[in-house]
Amino acid sequence: MSATNKQGKMINYRMRVTLNDGRQMTGQMLAFDKHMNLVLADTEEFRRTKRKQNKPAAPGASSAAQVVEQEEKRTLGLTIVRGAHIVSLSVESPPPADPSARLGKTTGAGIASTLTAGPGVARPAGRGAAAPISLAGPAAGVGGAVPPPPFPGVPGFPGAPGFPGRGGRSMKKAQPFPVTATRATPNNAASPSKMAAFVKAINAKIRAHPVLNYVCSTHFWGPVSNFGIPVAAVMDTQKSPDLISGPMTFALCIYSATFMRYALAVTPKNYLLFACHFVNEGAQLTQGYRYLQWHNWGGKEKAGLAGGVEAVKEKAKEVEEKTKELAGRK
Repeated sequence: MSATNKQGKMINYRMRVTLNDGRQMTGQMLAFDKHMNLVLADTEEFRRTKRKQNKPAAPGASSAAQVVEQEEKRTLGLTIVRGAHIVSLSVESPPPADPSARLGKTTGAGIASTLTAGPGVARPAGRGAAAPISLAGPAAGVGGAVPPPPFPGVPGFPGAPGFPGRGGRSMKKAQPFPVTATRATPNNAASPSKMAAFVKAINAKIRAHPVLNYVCSTHFWGPVSNFGIPVAAVMDTQKSPDLISGPMTFALCIYSATFMRYALAVTPKNYLLFACHFVNEGAQLTQGYRYLQWHNWGGKEKAGLAGGVEAVKEKAKEVEEKTKELAGRK
């Protein structure tokens, strides 16, 4: 026994392979892989078939007696068997004494006689197995009989045409489902396809005009919707600095500076967005200066002193008016 066979591998043994469709193959195993795909030399195929007897059955005999099971043999030669189709594997006979004999005697042309093409016909393994769903014949609505409508009184959908030669209907004979009731469509009502074509035509005209295309884009409406922020900031510059929020002013300065850079970084450059945040940046810097002037640079104290002076002046003015009034009475 060779060193390969001592390792437990059945190389050169003549094996009997049983497939999942009932066939059996015998041949000398030359190679295999981890997926149990086999390479067999001098392969012979055996399968059992049932055929009816040609002579008439005896009166009273059952129908089963007319069927005869026969075994057919076919020579395939060198064969590759897929492991997915193998059910069992058994040893038929030991390997030859000379391992090189499995290659056969070489002819004058240098071709092994054992590996010459046999009389068999190459066919895919798995013959006789159940056909996939896609090959099991025409299905309902696809070449087969048209099913009835799901609900009485509701119109169905046209059936799909069948495939010629598959037992289904041809494309010329395809008929829609029977319609039991339909609802009339007003003549003045536009169909969805016409409305879609109308909207598509208007959109094409808008996109073809440069100005309209810009006005209908986000490059225009984005900055326009953001212009509310700088307008509100400009109006707040006329109010008392005591109402200014320092953190919000600082955040809006960073926000506008960032989007000013973004407006010039995109392609095409969005100058309207840049102008929006440029105005807002100026207003927020003004508010920041007023906030610092009020809280950190003595603005509040100066305002208090100015308010006191104004109050004294008002009081002196009132005293002077009362003095004049008393002098007029005398």
